Amino acid sequence: MKRFIVAALACAALAGPARAEPETKTQLVAIDGRNVETMRLRDGSTYATWVIDKQNVLYRDEYRDYYLVTLKEACEPLEIRHRGFAFHPGAPWRLRATTAYEVRPVAGAPCDVARIAKIEEARAAPLRDASLWRAW
Repeated sequence: MKRFIVAALACAALAGPARAEPETKTQLVAIDGRNVETMRLRDGSTYATWVIDKQNVLYRDEYRDYYLVTLKEACEPLEIRHRGFAFHPGAPWRLRATTAYEVRPVAGAPCDVARIAKIEEARAAPLRDASLWRAW
């Protein structure tokens, strides 16, 4: 029995730890609806931003691609017009599912991003029209 335990421990030591998948912190959704690990932005800066409601923000880049950012919870400071906020980390060229993103209001606590989806202009237009306000 003692030999069996020693052999089992030796096999376990040689096998090493299991390789874990990276933890997904932000759901990224491609324009076709697939979940993706990375999403390349053609331009790292945003051209326009609309606050749809306290939990959704619509961004448009220089190339007129739209991204709907959904927060994990309602972010009360977004409801206050002309109160600035920033997407963090800054303007990345590539979004990664393993990165935690935030919307950071000038006043108030940061708001965690749950999902970033690239959407078509046909879907973005009614969101823009119904938005609470245009941030910039």
